[in-house]
Amino acid sequence: MVNEHDVVVIGGGFSGLYAVHKLRDQLGLDVQGFDTAGGVGGTWWWNRYPGCRCDFESVHYSYSFSDDLQREWEWSERFAAQPEILAYLEWVADRLDLRRSFTFNTRVTSATWDESVSRWIVRTDDGWTHTARYVVSGVGVLSVPKSPEFTGVDSFEGELYRTSSWPHEPVDFTGKRVAVIGTGSTGIQVIQEVAKEAAHLTVFQRSPAYAAPLGNGPVDPAQRRWNADHHAELRAGSRQRFIGVPYDLATGPALAATPQERREIFDKYYDRGGFPLLVSTFTDILFSKEANDTIAEYVRERIRERVEDPATAELLTPTDHPYGSKRPPFETDYYEVYNRPNVDLVDVRKAPIEAITPTGVRTSDGSGDFDVIILATGFDAITAPQVMLNVTGRDGVTLAEKWADGPTSLLGSQVAGFPNFFMIVGPQSTAVFYNAPLAIEDAVDFTAGAIARVEAEGAKTIEPTPEAERIWGELCAGILDLTLIPQAEKAWWLGGNIAGKARGAYMFVGGAPLYRAIQAEVAQRDYAGFAMGTSSAPLSPLLKLSPAAALVLGATLVGDSQPSQEMTVEGIRARSAGLSQLQLPGPQMRVESIDHPRARVYIPDADGPLPVLVYYHGGGFLAGSLDLADSPARLLAASLGAVVVAAGYRLAPEHPFPAAPDDTFDALRWVHASIGEYGGDPERIVVMGDSAGANLAAVAALRARDAGIDLAGQVLVSPPIDPDASTPSRTEFADGPILSAASIDGMWAAYLNGGEVTPLAAPNRAESLTGVAPALVVTVELDPLRDEAEQYAGALAAAGVPVEQHRFDGLFHGALSMTAVIPEVQELYAVIGGFLQKHAARRVAAETA
Repeated sequence: MVNEHDVVVIGGGFSGLYAVHKLRDQLGLDVQGFDTAGGVGGTWWWNRYPGCRCDFESVHYSYSFSDDLQREWEWSERFAAQPEILAYLEWVADRLDLRRSFTFNTRVTSATWDESVSRWIVRTDDGWTHTARYVVSGVGVLSVPKSPEFTGVDSFEGELYRTSSWPHEPVDFTGKRVAVIGTGSTGIQVIQEVAKEAAHLTVFQRSPAYAAPLGNGPVDPAQRRWNADHHAELRAGSRQRFIGVPYDLATGPALAATPQERREIFDKYYDRGGFPLLVSTFTDILFSKEANDTIAEYVRERIRERVEDPATAELLTPTDHPYGSKRPPFETDYYEVYNRPNVDLVDVRKAPIEAITPTGVRTSDGSGDFDVIILATGFDAITAPQVMLNVTGRDGVTLAEKWADGPTSLLGSQVAGFPNFFMIVGPQSTAVFYNAPLAIEDAVDFTAGAIARVEAEGAKTIEPTPEAERIWGELCAGILDLTLIPQAEKAWWLGGNIAGKARGAYMFVGGAPLYRAIQAEVAQRDYAGFAMGTSSAPLSPLLKLSPAAALVLGATLVGDSQPSQEMTVEGIRARSAGLSQLQLPGPQMRVESIDHPRARVYIPDADGPLPVLVYYHGGGFLAGSLDLADSPARLLAASLGAVVVAAGYRLAPEHPFPAAPDDTFDALRWVHASIGEYGGDPERIVVMGDSAGANLAAVAALRARDAGIDLAGQVLVSPPIDPDASTPSRTEFADGPILSAASIDGMWAAYLNGGEVTPLAAPNRAESLTGVAPALVVTVELDPLRDEAEQYAGALAAAGVPVEQHRFDGLFHGALSMTAVIPEVQELYAVIGGFLQKHAARRVAAETA
């Protein structure tokens, strides 16, 4: 028989329950759910092994979409155990009347797209067939156990248990010889408990983990009630944090702290327990091997302190991967287990398991007999749960075939060629790096929004365009490669724990705030990157970010960030000053400070006279300083072999237009008159600016022409040219990233202070551009100011000025001043060097002739 539905939902855990509620109760669709389990709970229905619990605090590892649910449920432990989490999900299912939309003890055996009717044909193991316009897969990322890499499992004559499918009845280990194979998160949890009962426990370990304390404990009744009543306060800001919990923000780079400061911070968060050790200590832990070594060695030291036997301690001490490059496990007295006389540790790297025998385990070193064997060998993660559904899309292509070389998707939500098939936190989503209930809610809300849009438009299908899918995959891979994660070769995050599985970017590691920003922008722009029926909206700007730029943007979104147009002048200046953390310190060299005009002269160790670069910092006419200009000035001087003069100027609104152009031109006149005293050549002066400083450089070039100062060139990096500019880029990137059209308008207003807009503010309004210095105009792709800068380059060229133009794709406004984190800065310096050499050398050749 065939049943017809609007939506089939697969899975009855966090994802499936919320999907049914959202699609059935809020969108009014006919929804049918299925789960292989005997009831709701998902992974928490299956994983019942001793010690099974969550490693996110209970108040955060729960739904946030309903104030009533949060207020009515009280958690008894800081980190809830499996029975309580399962009870919570059962309670939610009853509270929202969700069970009636599910059929349990029923496995989906296949889902096949029928192009002729634009419906999915879903078959189940009870012999029924169902059709639906949409399929929503909520099968999770850790629901398919990994097959053991050894033989003989079925031959064992004792008790054999898999942690992923534990019996519902209690298992008694009293007086028994027990073997546990595997020491990942699951293995660590079960080992802690089994060791308390077993007559003897033997642990077979291949890869030791950087386990740290969980910090669990009971919550007294008064505190439980307070937590429930104050859930909004406790969870405020969760979605603006990297992993979806409002932990303390990291203090800065580990390498900028002293050893004593690092030790104090590590101690604080190690003792507190849980994920703060990874996310609240230092910002460079996952990006710098040298920084990572500081926390890795700290955890190793703590392991050695807790394990009495030095040889055992060394076996438990990881050295083959950076800290955090695998999902860090958390424990309660795990290392003390190995101080017990009834516990042994076997290193299967030295003595690999060859087979399970009828009586026990055989390794290359010999055999051991056991009464009980527990397999905690992990999962075929992320892709396998989707592949196991036997999904076939357009043209008979299966999901397994599509992902033969690694997963592809758009946002981890959909796959090109599989219309109307939605994955909740699927491959290349941020699920692994984002508190699961919140990630699930975001994914379900996005899915529901997309379905509602398809219904409203009367379209039959929605799916990613191949281009958008490719670009998302490249962004996921690019960000991943900027981290230390790929150094953990066997990590399930990369597919490395399964023999023959394609290695690739299985997840998005840019953090929840960045992922949510991209997700929201895609939805706001008519589901940009998705084809709805036969039409598709242009790509979302944030999808075009380079990996490094994406990480920087993600960092700005963490915490209580505020749009620049809503910030006070003091806030804008504080944010500008904070950009120094994104800059390299720059090489040491001779630096002279000048009081009148206010400037610093950077003199490289080279024979002169040298070409001269007069550099004007950015900051929207409101912010910036000589201190912020220090890094680029040093790097420019060293890389170009030029004397660099960083010129200061008065800032608006205290000193509105024309204070800044007057100050910067005064600095240029001083340079022309006096730079010879510092080894510079007054006949080879180039003015350069970034952002607002580029506007001031363009104006200075005009004034130099009129004053008879013959410049060798002008370098304009992302200049704002005209307050009244109306260009496609101002529209396309009106909301940023980083710089919005509204903030541009606000800066211009503060700078001009109601005054007349003259060519000293808007250089494109000059009566003539003829005769100004040769120009290099540099723009970035994702910038509201891009087009007006490029139009100015065109106007200069039309006036007969030699012009070179260079656009950096994938970058946002200001990125080219972030010398420590944006690799393209080196390319920029090379471009400037070529420009400087061409025009300064031409000047020298002409003078020699």
